[in-house]
Amino acid sequence: MLQSIHIENIAIIKQIDIDFSDGFTAFTGETGAGKSIIVDSIGLLCGHRASKDLIRNGEDYALVDAVFSSLSKDSVSKLADSGLNPDEDGCLYVSRRITSDGKSVCRVNSRQVSPSVLKDISAFLINIHGQHDNQDLLNNEKHIAILDSYADILPLLNDYKENYNKYCDIKKQISDLSLDNAEKEREIDMLKFQIEEISALKLKPDEEDALLSEKKRLSNLEKVYESASGAYSALYGDGINAVLCVDKAISMLDGLSKVMDGTETYNERLTQARSEIYDVAEYIREIAENAEESPATKLDKIEQRLYDIYKLKRKYGPTVSDILAFCEKASTRLSELETNGETVAKLEEELKDVQAKTEKSAKKLHDARVSAAKVLDQKIESELEFLEMQNVEFKTSIEPKDFSSDGNDKIEFFVKTNAGLPFSPLSKTASGGELSRLMLAIKSVISEKDGVETLIFDEVDTGISGKTSRRIGIKLLQTSKYSQVMCVTHSAQIASLADSHYLVSKSEKDGVTYTSCRLLSADERINETARIISGINITDTARAAATELIKEKTKY
Repeated sequence: MLQSIHIENIAIIKQIDIDFSDGFTAFTGETGAGKSIIVDSIGLLCGHRASKDLIRNGEDYALVDAVFSSLSKDSVSKLADSGLNPDEDGCLYVSRRITSDGKSVCRVNSRQVSPSVLKDISAFLINIHGQHDNQDLLNNEKHIAILDSYADILPLLNDYKENYNKYCDIKKQISDLSLDNAEKEREIDMLKFQIEEISALKLKPDEEDALLSEKKRLSNLEKVYESASGAYSALYGDGINAVLCVDKAISMLDGLSKVMDGTETYNERLTQARSEIYDVAEYIREIAENAEESPATKLDKIEQRLYDIYKLKRKYGPTVSDILAFCEKASTRLSELETNGETVAKLEEELKDVQAKTEKSAKKLHDARVSAAKVLDQKIESELEFLEMQNVEFKTSIEPKDFSSDGNDKIEFFVKTNAGLPFSPLSKTASGGELSRLMLAIKSVISEKDGVETLIFDEVDTGISGKTSRRIGIKLLQTSKYSQVMCVTHSAQIASLADSHYLVSKSEKDGVTYTSCRLLSADERINETARIISGINITDTARAAATELIKEKTKY
C-alpha cells in the first residue's frame, strides 16, 4: 500500500507530507483547494508525463517522494522482474524530481530509473481513475486486458504466445528462403564468385602480419649483410682480427708465467674470452651468409600477395579474419539456397504442426474468455444495479479476428441503457456519470484478482448525488477490503464512509497561495461532512445529518 507521500513545489503546493493507512481514505475540500493536484503528484510516480509547468511559480524544481509498504508476494515478484526489490523492512521508496530546465529524474530505492520503469511498476502498485482515465474504458483495445485480468488466464496466454511467436518465426524463415528463381540464381552466382575469389588465395588468419614482418626483414637485408660481414671480419676475418690478437696475448702470457707468478689466472680468462669471441663470430657469419641472398624476387612476391589481400579487404572486411568469416557465411548461405527446396519443405511441415498447436492454444484461450465473460457480465450488471443503473445491461462481445500476439479474439464491451434499444459500444452510449459508475462496477468486480495495491478515484461522483452517491461510497468501502482505496470527492454520502478523512485547503500569506492537507479528528470530520451537506452555513441539522451518515458506516 501507499504508506506516505511528500510533495514539494507542485502548482500551489509548497510542501505537504501525508501518512496513509489501509482501507478507504477520502479527500474533501473546496473546489480549487488542490485535491486533484495531490492525485496528479501521485500520477508522476506512475510515470505520467512531467512538465516543468507543474513547478510552483518562483521555484527551480518540483519533487514527489513516496513510500510503499506491506507489499504482496505477487507485487514483490513483479518488482524482481524489473530488477527491483524492497528494502530489509519490506518498503519501496519511489521519487521523481522535475527541474526548471525540463529534466526529470526518477528513482526507486535510490537507484535511478526511467519513467517507463515507473509506469511498469505502477501497473500493480497504483491505479488512478478519474474522468480522463475513464478513456481506457472507451478504448476497445483495452477491453481484452480487462477481461483477461478478470479471467486470470496468464498461463493460457503465455502458452499461446509461445506457439504464436514460433509460428511467426517459421513463417519468416520460409519467406526469407522463398525467393523467385531469377533472384535466387543471381544470388547463387554472386556467392559462388565471392567464395571462389576468397578461396583462390588460400588465406591464413595470421598471414598478413607474417608477410609484413618478412617484408621488413628483406627490405633491410643489405644493411644486415654489411653489418654482419664487418663484424665477422673484425672478430675472425682475414688479416688482423680479435681472435688473432687474443691468441698472441695468450702466447705472451705463457712466456710471462715462466718468469712471474700469478699470471696463470689471467691466461685462463683470456682463453675463455677467445672462445666467446669465436662463438659470436660464427653466429654473425651465419647471418652474413643468409643475407647474401637476393631479396628482390621475394619482395616482389610478398608485395603482390599483400596487394591481393588488400583488394579482398576492400570488399569483404578490414582484416583477413573478417574475409574468412565472410567466406564462411557466404558458404552457409549458398548451401541454404542450393538446398532451400528441402529446407522450405521441412519448415512448411513444421509450420503445420506449430499452426495446429497455435490454433489449439487459441481455442483454449477463447473458451476461457467466453466462460469468464459470462460471469463478468452478470457480476457487472449486479454491481450496476446496486449503483442505481437497474435497466442497464452489459455484454462482452467476443468476435473472431486474425491471429495476433493476444489471440484471435476481438473483445469489446457493449451496453444497453434502455429497454427496447440494441446493444451499443460503450464509447457511444455512456455519459460521464454513467461511465464513472461503469468503471467503478468493473473495478469492484476485478479488484480481487488484478492484485493492484492502491486504487485512487478522482471525483468518481461527478454528476451524481443522493442515494447513488451513497451506493458508490459503499462500493468503494467494499472494494477497500481487497485494495487500499482513496477517493477525491465532493459528496458527503461518500466521504462519511471513509476510514480516514483528509481535508485539503488553501490559504494566502503575503500574497502567496499555499495548500495544506491534514487528517481530520472525529469532531472535525463531522463539521467537514456537514459543510459539504449544507454549503456556506453549518447548521445543527447538517451536523446531525453528518453524524448519522458517519455512524451508518458500521452497517457496511
